[in-house]
Amino acid sequence: MKDRKRRGNSRYYLFFTLSLAGVIALVIGAWHALRHMPFLQLQKIEISGNTAIPDSLVARYLEDQLGQNLFKIPVKKIKQDIKSISRVKELKITRQLLSTIKIRVKEREGILYVKSQEGRLYPIDSEGVIMERYTSYYREDIPIYSSYYKDSQLKPGNQLTKRDISRILALHLKIMQQAPEYLPIISEYYMIDDTINIVDARYGTRIIPSEENIATQLGRYQFVQDNGNIDRRSLVDLRFENQVVIKAGNK
Repeated sequence: MKDRKRRGNSRYYLFFTLSLAGVIALVIGAWHALRHMPFLQLQKIEISGNTAIPDSLVARYLEDQLGQNLFKIPVKKIKQDIKSISRVKELKITRQLLSTIKIRVKEREGILYVKSQEGRLYPIDSEGVIMERYTSYYREDIPIYSSYYKDSQLKPGNQLTKRDISRILALHLKIMQQAPEYLPIISEYYMIDDTINIVDARYGTRIIPSEENIATQLGRYQFVQDNGNIDRRSLVDLRFENQVVIKAGNK
């Protein structure tokens, strides 16, 4: 009985192995057939999700693949190539029968301009990654950080990690999260004696923001600004709890 059971198990394993081999052969055969079907040729490239990056910039990575069989196109390599564009954060490429490649782009979002010593503006995202500009005008309406960086240090794709920019980014992100209604008043950030200063876009007033309770302190500043008589040349210090301290130039 044991020998008969062993022979039965052997037949089962043999059947399973042959079936698996058959399935693998079928898949390989189908893949080979798909790669040689003449009607599965790339004729159309659809790009979506991009607002700053021109379609033409993304499409050029696939231009030499037009007329190529969809399943012969090296999607993995093309994806890596497109990701070299500094504004690309995430990317998805899919084949759509019979003749289309779809590219879905998620762009990095600019939250600050870094102003170089030479006076040029470079948009950066929340991670400090420098992004390329593709137009002669500045499309993002975001604050400026007047820095000590030179143009040669601000190459698209590089990430700024020095302490000054890290502090500015951390503060700006905190305002975005805790007090987004005050974002429109911020025109510029800069550092004086290792202290962050903000310029009010409406009045030109300089503000030293608090590290704690930033939304509350900005609200107090707003109240004083709207109901007081703060000179444009004034420096408003919000680092003191429950106080708005006005220095130099106030009437």
